[in-house]
Amino acid sequence: MTVRDAGAADAAALSALVTPLARHLLDADSGASAHAFLASLTPASFAERLGNKEFAHYVVDDAGALAGMIAMRGDSHIHHLFVSRSSRRRGIARLLWEHALRVHGRREYTVNSSEVAVPVYERFGFISKAAPQTVKGVRFVLMERPRLVQRVVHKQYLNDVLPLPGKS
Repeated sequence: MTVRDAGAADAAALSALVTPLARHLLDADSGASAHAFLASLTPASFAERLGNKEFAHYVVDDAGALAGMIAMRGDSHIHHLFVSRSSRRRGIARLLWEHALRVHGRREYTVNSSEVAVPVYERFGFISKAAPQTVKGVRFVLMERPRLVQRVVHKQYLNDVLPLPGKS
């Protein structure tokens, strides 16, 4: 399994991976209002986003098949994160998330999570910011992951601040 940047040649495979998995995001009463969301999952829509510098797409390639994908909008919003049904429970979502963190940095992140994916995002450090809501036929939970600040203590600083035993 390898994580790689997705390219235009992956558009059809991305659509085939995501479309059946994304149907659970639709509100049962959505009807025609979900049309725009479903239209955003076509191969042509994926090809358009793959060519847009505002988006970054990464995939897990497992022996030539796409096992999962993550799409970032800007540097701080998870636009999509999907893992094929047959590849679940193998750490692929975490692999994709950690790759995105390495590429985009330790900043604040947001995601509009499906209700079933909330526990996954909570394991990644996200917290729910609002009750589940439906917008344009798509049901989601707004989640946010605070910026991670890595504490760095410099040895010289400690030597300057803390006196060594026996020295004044």
